[in-house]
Amino acid sequence: MAEKYDVIVVGAGPAGSMAAMRAAEGGAKTLILEKHSLPRFKLCGGGIANWVVRHLDIPEEVLERQYKVLSFFTPPDYERHDINLGGLGYFGVYRDAFDYALTKLALGKGAELRENKHVDGVVREEGYVKGVTTRDGEKYLADVVIACDGAISTVAKACGMWDVWFRRKGETWKDQMCFCVGAEVRLGEKVIDERFGNTYMIFTGRDIAPMGYAWLFPKRENVSVGLGSMAKTLEKKPTYYLNHFMKSHPVASKLLEGGETVLLRGAWIPVRNAYKPSYDSGLLIAGDAAGMVSPITGEGVFYAVRAGMDAGVTAAEAVNTGDFSAGFLSKYQERWERSIGKFLDFQEQIFQNTVGKILSLEDEKEMDEQYERGFIEAFETFVSVIETYAQGKKELPKPAAQSKKDS
Repeated sequence: MAEKYDVIVVGAGPAGSMAAMRAAEGGAKTLILEKHSLPRFKLCGGGIANWVVRHLDIPEEVLERQYKVLSFFTPPDYERHDINLGGLGYFGVYRDAFDYALTKLALGKGAELRENKHVDGVVREEGYVKGVTTRDGEKYLADVVIACDGAISTVAKACGMWDVWFRRKGETWKDQMCFCVGAEVRLGEKVIDERFGNTYMIFTGRDIAPMGYAWLFPKRENVSVGLGSMAKTLEKKPTYYLNHFMKSHPVASKLLEGGETVLLRGAWIPVRNAYKPSYDSGLLIAGDAAGMVSPITGEGVFYAVRAGMDAGVTAAEAVNTGDFSAGFLSKYQERWERSIGKFLDFQEQIFQNTVGKILSLEDEKEMDEQYERGFIEAFETFVSVIETYAQGKKELPKPAAQSKKDS
C-alpha cells in the first residue's frame, strides 16, 4: 500500500532541504526522497553567499575558506585583475557537507528522509500531481510534490513542464544548459595558503571554455577546479578542455603544480533564465529544476535556498487550507519573484548589456576580441551592484544600457 504524506520533496539539495524544513515548520507531514546516500559529493565551485551562512547558522567545520577577492585572468596575456568582494563574504564549502547540514535542519523540524530512492515518475489524477513512483516500484502519495531534483528534473519533465518551458517556444532543454566538468586537486593547506590565500579565480579563453569560464576555488586541503560552457559550444570532450586548463594553461598549471587529482565529475547547469510557470496543480518546482541560476556566475545555491523556503511555506499553506490547485500554488511564484526574481532579473539585464551585446556581433573576430572584456565587465557590475544592495539599499539599480561599441 502506498504511503501518504502531505508534502513530498524530491531531492535533498539546498532547495529540497529548505522546502522540507519550511513545510514541516508549517505543520505539514513532509517526506524527502533522495536518490543517493547522504552525504554525497556534488560538482560545484562551492562559493556560498554570506546571507546563507548567516541566516542558516552553518556549522564552522563546514566552512572551508572565506573568499575576499575574486581574480580574473583573460587572454592573451592572462594578467591578473582583482575585484575586492568587500562585505559580500563568500565562503568556500564542499557540497556534501554543506547540503547535509541543510538536510539535518529539515530533519530537525520534523521532516522525514528516505535515501537511495530514485524517483522515476509521477502519479496524476484529474489534472493534479498526487505523488511519485520510484525505480524500485514503490509509490508515495502526497497533496503537494515539490520538485527539487536538479537540472535534469525527472518530475518536471514527467509533468509536461519541459513542453511548456522549451518545446512550445521552439527550444530544447539543452539550449538552456551549460555542461560543467570539475576535479578536486590535493595540494595541502600550506601550499594553498601561499598560492591562493583568500582569493578564488576565474579564467576565460575559448581554448578552455568557448562560451563560459574556468575556475579555481581553494578549500583547506584541496582546490576545486572546473569549467563550464554552453553545451552547444563545446567542440571537444569536456575532459579535453579541463586537462588542457590544468596542465597547459600558463597560470593555472603553475598554481596547481604538484597537486594530485583525487576526484573528477561532470554536471549540467541551467544558465539562461528561471522557468515559468514554476507550479501546477499539486506541484511546485525549485532550484536548478526551475532554472534558478545566475546567468553571469552560474551560482545557484543562494537562489535554491530562497526558492526552497518559498516553496515550503506555500506547500504548508496549501495543506492547511486544503487547496492544492494551480491557482492557489501560484502564490509560490509570486513569493520567489519577490525574494530572488529581482536578483535574477538584474543579472539578466547586466548580461544582455555586456556579454549579450558582444554575442550579437556579426564579426566573429570582433566578438572573440571583446568577449573577455565584456565578461569581466559583467562580473564587475554584478559585484558592485550586489555590494551596494548589501550595504542597505532597498532597491537594486537598473544597469545602464550600453552600445555595441562600448561593449
